[in-house]
Amino acid sequence: MFYFKSSKGIILFDILLAFSLSFLFIAIISEASINSRQIFERAKARAELLDVYEETNMNSPSKLYGNNQSEMDFSLSSSTGNLSFVKIAMNENAGLNEAVGTPYCSVDYFNSEAAGSYQYFQSLNDSGQPNFKTAAITPITLPIDPLLPLTDLEVRNGIAYISTDSSIASDPDLIIVDISDPNAPRIISTINTGPGLSSIALAGKRIFAAATSAAAQLHIIRMDGLSNPFLEKKFKLSLPYATATPPLASAIFFNNNKVYLGTEKWDGDEFSIIDVSNPLAPITIGGFETNSKINDIYVKNGIAYAAASDQNQLRVLDVGDPANPILVNSFGPSGWQRQEGKAISFFEDGLNLGRTSGGFNFTTDHEAFAWASTSSTTLINPKSVDIPGGVYGIIKDRFRIYLATRQINREFQVLDSQFTTSTTVSYSLPIQPQAMACDRDNIYILAHSAPVIYEINFMSHD
Repeated sequence: MFYFKSSKGIILFDILLAFSLSFLFIAIISEASINSRQIFERAKARAELLDVYEETNMNSPSKLYGNNQSEMDFSLSSSTGNLSFVKIAMNENAGLNEAVGTPYCSVDYFNSEAAGSYQYFQSLNDSGQPNFKTAAITPITLPIDPLLPLTDLEVRNGIAYISTDSSIASDPDLIIVDISDPNAPRIISTINTGPGLSSIALAGKRIFAAATSAAAQLHIIRMDGLSNPFLEKKFKLSLPYATATPPLASAIFFNNNKVYLGTEKWDGDEFSIIDVSNPLAPITIGGFETNSKINDIYVKNGIAYAAASDQNQLRVLDVGDPANPILVNSFGPSGWQRQEGKAISFFEDGLNLGRTSGGFNFTTDHEAFAWASTSSTTLINPKSVDIPGGVYGIIKDRFRIYLATRQINREFQVLDSQFTTSTTVSYSLPIQPQAMACDRDNIYILAHSAPVIYEINFMSHD
């Protein structure tokens, strides 16, 4: 306790007290001003986010999320101002069966928290380019005959479905493998359907397969359990005339109880639509003649996209009336005389096409193409890039495009969505890629002539 023995001491104390209180009041007012400013900025940021959301959803209460889903209900964080979605539902423009057969893949392979939180603004580095992460690549050595030619791959929940096309009659045509532990893959079951399979589409408890057979181009495999697949039905395309040579099937896609089957070039329709609502009694309901082999098919919202080997390496067909497919657009880039349309992928409203190199590489004849937005009438001015060796698999997420290529020592490549080559990250795989698939946070690449699948993940690596 202090005592002041004179009035001067008391006056000095009063002055010091007054100054202290003044500084305290100034600090309080300044802090209140800063807080008010922060609240204002957060409110402004939230308003801007809502404006972006509303502007992009003028005709729809939801925004596309991945392939066949939409972001619906949203909330705002009071502390960060972030706009987060709390509900993901099937695309409202799609029927109940629209998403059947579509894998649930990440919308951002670099961000494990992307599901349910639409990132309108991506993180950029000092150069204004998207940041990249290092990939963890794990080879999964399959316990199968190393000479078995592998043709296609689907992965769901740690289970790989692999089609093969061997010249040896006793070899399996479909192999189901548990790859949940990449270091100890385990064959669950195999099945021999006869002639070999070129492409598969997984839909619920069935696999629809394009068969390299003139006797039956569509094979339907039923799986009441993974350990007991069986051939439920074979289906042969009708001949346009009695002496016509039947084709071999080369591509397949399942959508809304219909199989879209592509074949090699023949005298009939290379693109067929087959109703499989009753898998025991498939019915061809429509077709389209392309006069060229079809290598890949993707169908979305009544529009079919077909990658082919002629001048029109990407065809856009209106299949809203499946009995009468109508060509509404096509894309024929330079180099079509040597190159083939090979792989198609979709992400939200973005379309991606990869094609082969055709042998000797011409830098002006690009192999990877991307359209940020598509419709049946506008398919122009794609972003594109030269990929020596060709593209045999293509997958897109929100900010990047992933390629499986046959470019030596660059078999797996990651580019930004604008195909800015200065940001390309590439990885060497000691194989020739045959097919590419995705499942949740993982990307998978199937080797053509080696018993291996490469699992690629970015989540735990910077």
